[in-house]
Amino acid sequence: MKQIIVPTDFSKGAWNALLYAAALGEALGIREITILNSYQAPHAGASTLVSIDRIMQKDSDEGLKKWSEKIKESGISVRFNFHMKSVHSGLAEAINAQIDDYNDTLIVMGSLGETGMVERIFGSSASDIALKASCPVIIIPPEARYSNRMNVVLGSDYNQVAARNLKILRTISSLDVNNNIQIVHVQEEGEGPSAKASMGLDQEDIPHTITEITGDDVSTALDEYVSISDTDLLVIIKKDTGFFDTFFHTSVTKKLTLLGHVPLLILKRIE
Repeated sequence: MKQIIVPTDFSKGAWNALLYAAALGEALGIREITILNSYQAPHAGASTLVSIDRIMQKDSDEGLKKWSEKIKESGISVRFNFHMKSVHSGLAEAINAQIDDYNDTLIVMGSLGETGMVERIFGSSASDIALKASCPVIIIPPEARYSNRMNVVLGSDYNQVAARNLKILRTISSLDVNNNIQIVHVQEEGEGPSAKASMGLDQEDIPHTITEITGDDVSTALDEYVSISDTDLLVIIKKDTGFFDTFFHTSVTKKLTLLGHVPLLILKRIE
């Protein structure tokens, strides 16, 4: 990977995501980090819209300037080439405009909220990016910190993993010599045994184990597994329907503890 993009709304959660991105970037040997703030005025009349745009652009520029100073004070500026960008557009569109190749860019962004509920933890922006981004996305909960240890759980429906995603998983597994990616497949209660599959990890010499757990709800079952397995990163491979939608579109009343402390890496599937 060549660059990390950190979207920011200048919140504490976004700053925590930047610190995580810096630690991860150093481990991966990435030197380029882009700090991106996008702004877009709500629907209004033409004259009002121009006025709001100017105010939002000024706020964006000032916010990035303050962050640039904060980055220098933190000491991480000497380890990376930082690029500060203010973009007038939707966040997903602004991010995708910065991406040349799927495997060249990683988005690291903070999540919103403190309740643990899926919608509030992810926030509308994080959910939107997770669904629309044309490169891998890591969502960092407020309490998450980067660790040199990297216990990875890959939530799987046993479909073959695309070569570009295998490349990312291989990179992740190399961060910790003791790392063993845990492929976790959720079966419904009463469902017969399925044919276990490594989805291509064996051909790529990626250390892994395969575990099957039961449950009527994918997110709840994964939550319980992650809570007892000392997970540092949960990986989900996004597709338009099925496993990923089941994970993201749970009831707003259902609390998922894993979203409160475990970073989530979202990869895009190629059908």
